[in-house]
Amino acid sequence: MTEFAIVAPILFFLLLGIVESGLLLFVVGSARFGAGEIARQESESGNAANADAISIQQLQRTAIGTTTLAQVTEIDIYHLIEQGNGALLVDALHYNRYQLDGTPIGAVMWPPSSRNVTNGQSDFLGVTLQYKYKWKTGIFIAPTAINLSQTFDIRLEPQTY
Repeated sequence: MTEFAIVAPILFFLLLGIVESGLLLFVVGSARFGAGEIARQESESGNAANADAISIQQLQRTAIGTTTLAQVTEIDIYHLIEQGNGALLVDALHYNRYQLDGTPIGAVMWPPSSRNVTNGQSDFLGVTLQYKYKWKTGIFIAPTAINLSQTFDIRLEPQTY
């Protein structure tokens, strides 16, 4: 019985760590999938006036948008500038921020209708999904939430050929 009293807290702690790790991996995978869905939808929508709204609705239907395991704090949709060497740089003048419900955070600096979707010259678009994960077993692990983000880059699909 003494051995069990010594080993039980260690096994309990390991069990909680396994459960917490599984939940965190699920949230990270869901965020990656959600950010990819926004990027894919933005690429398909091109320069439609409601492209950002459609993409955010798509995110709301994914696991990261429906579960309470994590809280989406911000969705960033922005223009990327292609450099001569192929690198993509964020264009700070064309940057849109949204809440999960679709409400803009500040001004919309890059309206979807102004995006270039010309064949061979279409814009590059970046998506960053920022979210918080609050530890479920906060007694044993850090009691504060951790801030995470997921980023996707994509080229807009030409609307005409």
